[in-house]
Amino acid sequence: MLRSPATKAKPTRQRGVKIDHVWMLSYECAGIAQAGGLGEAVAGLARTLSSDYGLRVTVLLPSHGRHSDPRLKEAYGLREETRFIGQGSRIGVNGISYRFLSGIETGVNDSVRFVLVKGLDTKTSHWLDSPVLYDHDLTFEKMALFARTVKLYSEYLLSMQLHTELPDLVHANDWHMVPAGVALKQHLSERGSPIPLIFTVHLLSHITLPWHYGSEDWCGIKDLPHRVRLSQNRTRTLTYRQVWEGQCGNSLERFGSYEADYVTSVSETYLTHDVLSYVGDKIKGKSGHVYNGCDWNYDTVNSAVLTELKAPTMGPQPAVGSINRWDLRRVLLTSAIAQRSTPEGGDNITGSSAEAANSSAGKFVEPFHSDGPLVLMTGRLSPQKGADLLLDAVPIVTKAVPSAKFLLFLLPSNDQVQMKAITAEASFYPDNVRIIFAKNRPIYMMSHSAADAFAMPSRSEPFGISALEAMATGNPVVGSDIGGLRETVVDLTSHNEAGTGILFPVEDTKALADSLISLLLVMQIDEQTQRGDLDSIDLSGRIPIKLVAEMVGRDPRLGTTIRESCKYRVDRNFRWKNAGRMALDRYEATMNLAARPSSLARGIRG
Repeated sequence: MLRSPATKAKPTRQRGVKIDHVWMLSYECAGIAQAGGLGEAVAGLARTLSSDYGLRVTVLLPSHGRHSDPRLKEAYGLREETRFIGQGSRIGVNGISYRFLSGIETGVNDSVRFVLVKGLDTKTSHWLDSPVLYDHDLTFEKMALFARTVKLYSEYLLSMQLHTELPDLVHANDWHMVPAGVALKQHLSERGSPIPLIFTVHLLSHITLPWHYGSEDWCGIKDLPHRVRLSQNRTRTLTYRQVWEGQCGNSLERFGSYEADYVTSVSETYLTHDVLSYVGDKIKGKSGHVYNGCDWNYDTVNSAVLTELKAPTMGPQPAVGSINRWDLRRVLLTSAIAQRSTPEGGDNITGSSAEAANSSAGKFVEPFHSDGPLVLMTGRLSPQKGADLLLDAVPIVTKAVPSAKFLLFLLPSNDQVQMKAITAEASFYPDNVRIIFAKNRPIYMMSHSAADAFAMPSRSEPFGISALEAMATGNPVVGSDIGGLRETVVDLTSHNEAGTGILFPVEDTKALADSLISLLLVMQIDEQTQRGDLDSIDLSGRIPIKLVAEMVGRDPRLGTTIRESCKYRVDRNFRWKNAGRMALDRYEATMNLAARPSSLARGIRG
């Protein structure tokens, strides 16, 4: 029998529509294979829906070769489903037939069931089992083979009469899963087992592909006529190719939005300002947002950090039971970051060369010679995240706060030019800047426990889980006034002591620097006040943002107040359980819309 986690009756789940089993389709999932926030979002939502709300949740994703990792195999209880073999042919635009042979491994972790799609022959395995997540041709091959295999897997469950293993709803996460989600929905409808499809846009890619890619010849979507919703009260009969090419201009995200019963994104701002403007207003009436969440807890993180300080590799350190934040920062900056930045589980491999990524990640990081107020930044090395903007702000910040330190945890990419450029820029500030091309978890967590401010100078930010991790550990966020950051970060300049950071205009380096200077000085004043240094208040005259200077003039312990506001905001609004409640509302809306196509059909028809 197929393995499935035991379901638990949860009194908190009382919905108007029966939803028992959800399939979440994703290209990434934290703990298995992850390159950014997508993997964290899928893993967090899957966990809360299962553990807090009693749904059966199955996450399906390409194996990326992770099924061969013995540690993962043990942690997830992975085993091959030997009764299922996915086989067939894909026909290229050149007319040549390409055979594929695929299979699955299943396992359970934290009450969530996982299905990893892998290759069973050399050619199929070359694509599905490559440890590289993102590299143009490779990504599209993985997507197509995954779509074909998931469709065949659903047919296998039907033919074996394992109907309880089929979902009540399919949740396709991001553009990579559009072909699989639509092919699956189409096939189950043809077989008399229709299921609703919800599509989440985590980050717009603007990917366009010719119809042949999605077609029955390649990804498995048949070019059949079907009713398509063109507005809140208008449907029209079109073939899938007509939708793909004519209505969507070959855009995967538009196609997914048209074909899905419901569309979500990760913040209201990103949905209304970005997704709707790109996809079009045809999804009005069938769209909503579901926030991401964060399960970080300050006390838990601190406990883990203090435990790590006991490790012999750290050398002699202060008594761990009573270490304060500034002592922890000193240890981090002058000693701990010298640990080799070994990547964890290959999750940082996002480019075409695993060797290049690992060599960059494994380099020795030279510790700083002295302590100083710390600015932390984490994320992918990509123009979107704006690490270059932060480095542009460094000379402005260090002119006002000479001892300031900048620590950047950046997941490497296959763009060697970009990596060399950012490294070269950082080398101009040997006393102030360090870049770690990896996510060494103990050092990563220690950095959050020790930092004074967190920088998110993003050019685009649909949500920003990193902001939640920062605030959960008491770090105010200096972020671009854009996307989800408008909804997660409460601006000090408009909300006073309830603020959790400062928002600045996108790509405004001077405003970024002024915001960082203001918060670093606020934290220095707080620190020196706690130490009993009565002259600390003199620093307030150097704060460039007048309102912040006035606030700290009234309360030298403003830094502590801000840190507490940060933790409170995450606790109250952005736990995964909150996200789970929002997702259930969207799932219910999806089920309701899918259940009444006839009422929609009575509208104006094209």
